[in-house]
Amino acid sequence: MTGGGFGGCVIALVPGAAVADVDQAVTSAFAANGWGRPRVFEVTPSQGARRDA
Repeated sequence: MTGGGFGGCVIALVPGAAVADVDQAVTSAFAANGWGRPRVFEVTPSQGARRDA
C-alpha cells in the first residue's frame, strides 16, 4: 500500500491475463464492505529512468 493520506493506493503486479479477475475481486470486496467503487488503472511497465545524453 502506498499513498499520502488521501485514501491510499495499492500497486498489484499481476499477469495481464489476471487483471480482470483481480479488478472484479477488489471491486467485490469494496462493495461487501460498503465502500465506494475503487478506481483501477491498468498500466504496462516500461524501461526505467536513464541518462539521456
